[in-house]
Amino acid sequence: MKQIIALLTPLWCVIIVYQAATCTLISLFEPSYLYHLDFLIPRVIIMVYLAFRLTTKSAFFLKLNALADAVLAYLLLGFFYTETAFLNTLVFSKIDPVLAGIDQWLFGHQPAIRFSEVYGNSLFSELMFFGYFSYYLMPLIALVVIPAWMAGRRINKPAQFNRFVFLLISAYFTYYLLFILFPAAGPQYYYEPPFNQISALGPMAYLVKFVQQVGEAPTGAFPSSHVGITFILLYLLFALNKKLFWIYIPFSILLLFSTVYIKAHYVVDVLAGLLSAPIVLSLNLFIYKKLNFHPNPAVHGTNHSRS
Repeated sequence: MKQIIALLTPLWCVIIVYQAATCTLISLFEPSYLYHLDFLIPRVIIMVYLAFRLTTKSAFFLKLNALADAVLAYLLLGFFYTETAFLNTLVFSKIDPVLAGIDQWLFGHQPAIRFSEVYGNSLFSELMFFGYFSYYLMPLIALVVIPAWMAGRRINKPAQFNRFVFLLISAYFTYYLLFILFPAAGPQYYYEPPFNQISALGPMAYLVKFVQQVGEAPTGAFPSSHVGITFILLYLLFALNKKLFWIYIPFSILLLFSTVYIKAHYVVDVLAGLLSAPIVLSLNLFIYKKLNFHPNPAVHGTNHSRS
């Protein structure tokens, strides 16, 4: 029992609560999906991993379990993201006409169409696709670099890393819930051909299009988690690792514009991402304080010794 209680870190509490929420939603509206492979695979992976966590006596793994938790949670996000394309059809209708209408009202045209038409040269296009692709790499790099940087500087404050991981991963799950409440496919699915596509003019464009074919789905447009997560990541890095923060700034700016350029988002999605980021972060900070309940410092990696 003590092992099970110790396993319930704030990160795993949020993951379990999200699973409970989505399972309840599916049970109410489409129970047959509970037996679908897309639903079962990530949850079986989680159960197998947690069983391993409970039973392993490997000193090497126990030393790195916080990093293993973080990387596994991040890698599983792709499953839960694509799942929202199914979940957001269960209750509400798509709001793409409203979002496209707001863009039209603000600009007198559709920026997600005009942007790539006006700036269509191959160099600029590759720069935009590169900026968009950085979204997939920046969080993962941070999850690996930060503990390595702490170890290199002999900074023995694992609680800081655990807090960083919780706030980052829980932000994803918060946005996934918002995608269910505000279902939107995005310009690349809403616009009629050929306006819903942008030609691949270089290797970065082909790479992004390949990633989209594998893991993209008609979901997640509003608010833009690309923008929201990126600015939450920047906020967290500013406190933890300013060097990485400044390295990420230019990539984040490129990402901001690229989401509209490659037709992943409407401009209103980007604005909503910017506005929602501090709200999502504040909410998850509040949750973290409530969930960080273990009195034993070893459970969450807290360390009261001087570093």
